[in-house]
Amino acid sequence: MDKSLRPAVTFFIALFISSASLAAPITSKEFLSSDFTRFFKNKEYEKALKASDELLKKHPHDALILRYRALTLERLKRSNKAIQLYQEILAAHPNDIPARLFLGLAYLKKHEYAKAEKRLRFVAQHASSEEYRHWAQAQLNRLHRNVRTASKPVKKKPYVVGKTGIAYDSNPLLLPDNKNLLTESKKASALYLFELSAGYPLRLEKDFRLDVLYIGNEYFHSHGAQDVDFTSQGFAFDAKKRTFVGNRPFLLGGRYDFRANFLRSDLFSIVNRFFVSADTSFWPKTQTHFYGRFGILNYGSDGANPDRTSRDGVREAIGVTQYFYTRDLQSFFFIKGEGNFNQTRGENFNRDGALASVGIHTPLYFCKKTDLDVSTGFDWGTYPDFVSLSSLDTRERHDKRWDIYTGVTHHWKPNLATRVFYRFINSENDNDLFDRTRHIAGMEAIFSF
Repeated sequence: MDKSLRPAVTFFIALFISSASLAAPITSKEFLSSDFTRFFKNKEYEKALKASDELLKKHPHDALILRYRALTLERLKRSNKAIQLYQEILAAHPNDIPARLFLGLAYLKKHEYAKAEKRLRFVAQHASSEEYRHWAQAQLNRLHRNVRTASKPVKKKPYVVGKTGIAYDSNPLLLPDNKNLLTESKKASALYLFELSAGYPLRLEKDFRLDVLYIGNEYFHSHGAQDVDFTSQGFAFDAKKRTFVGNRPFLLGGRYDFRANFLRSDLFSIVNRFFVSADTSFWPKTQTHFYGRFGILNYGSDGANPDRTSRDGVREAIGVTQYFYTRDLQSFFFIKGEGNFNQTRGENFNRDGALASVGIHTPLYFCKKTDLDVSTGFDWGTYPDFVSLSSLDTRERHDKRWDIYTGVTHHWKPNLATRVFYRFINSENDNDLFDRTRHIAGMEAIFSF
């Protein structure tokens, strides 16, 4: 090489090495020990934003720093700037899965559901990290369950969710002294229903939410069935927390309900119930819901023989529901199994039982904004401690019930829908004394605000 060219070559090599060094991605050790990380963990987001500027001077266009800068902008309620920055990251790094996931979550917060779904679906299908796939899948599952129905708001403000409607009830359960039980007169009646929940999020954080709710139900009948008019009033505390067990995300739930139930305006029962749940995704395009419940019931009067006839006591259940989604995540099939137990003061009402059900949910593609739900379930139970107070054979104290449901729901707006439905219930007992068939068909409006 010409000696006169050596200084120039040396200069350009040094410049190239220097530039490569400046553009090198930040190491995890350097990032975790930076001022930015310290400010971000302490929720000092303005300081964190300035610290990210300093990091970018040393590592320009570094995707990791830019992602966390966008997250910082979100914490500072500058969501539009954060979304713009995520888009700039993806323009330079199209396969940056974390940036695509965070962009989808940012769109969710802005209620831009179509844009959110596109980004989350890409992550669920293409991410090499199991953690990111499950995270995106969990958000998609929640999106498809809630976005087109009465979903809870994301801002910390009061909300109301409810439904009201009317149905034909072929065989309302009448009280023993009702004269229709002694005659052949028709017992069919109209059933008017109204359900309402009003809540407020006491705490609303990224991975935790606690709501307090008023809960009320009203069921009225016509044509001689007023004896079973039912009202329920109460309150609840409902908590949700997102966490990881190893690398697997879980949505944990806990709820306490108190209800005072009234039959014909008279106090019928006092109920305290506790619920726990855990949702996760073990495979792509699936969701698994584990749950348990524990109820303490008091029905008031114990009857003539409390040790035998009282239904006061506890009811327990554990179960799991498995959802399987189609490729486009618009439809799903579910299967549910449950074991339940009643431990009452009156031994005659102790019950060991189980429930199994299956169902589908799918949009009706020939009718926009309309969904179809079909499900069927079978519930059966035995009474191991039953002692007959009459001539009833103790071996015949078993119960079985089929329940078939179908409904078509049209979503007029994200917070308003109407549904037509039909339900068939067939209760059978080995002793034939409690056999009962019931048809319920009607229409209801579902709303939130």
